Amino acid sequence: MKESNFNFEKFTHAIYLNSLPEKVFEYIATASGISKWFIGNANYYYKDSNVRLGNDPARKGDSFLWKWLNKDLELKGMVLESEPGKEFTFTFSPVYKVSVKLFEEFGRTKLTLTQEYQVSSAKNDFNYINCCVSWVFFLTNLKSVIENNADLREKEIKDEMMINY
Repeated sequence: MKESNFNFEKFTHAIYLNSLPEKVFEYIATASGISKWFIGNANYYYKDSNVRLGNDPARKGDSFLWKWLNKDLELKGMVLESEPGKEFTFTFSPVYKVSVKLFEEFGRTKLTLTQEYQVSSAKNDFNYINCCVSWVFFLTNLKSVIENNADLREKEIKDEMMINY
């Protein structure tokens, strides 16, 4: 991201991961995977009430309930796209849409994450910047988990100043 292309409508972050796209997809699209680096607890539902098992990837049209780690915060949303090894797109609150795309490049997986406002949603610059900054930490944590099996999130201390809180 450069100052010349920064805007308050959408942002994109990218990271290289030493893993196959199909494996990275499991960390993003399964309840057991996403809870290793981003969410404290995740459930994906199909046909409104049936829970997908921990390693079963969410599919387009599924809903989800995510609960944050060490925080009394939960998020309900919808899976908009789910193509194993290639793309996972979901609503991120009623305000945002997040699209994660995976490409094999230079023998590694290039992950690009784009967050943008959903149509007709109210703009909030603070939340937008908070998400932009927070995704940098969580993508770094994803890399740490995949490549070193080390979760960088603070799990002991409940402090609003903690970067992953």
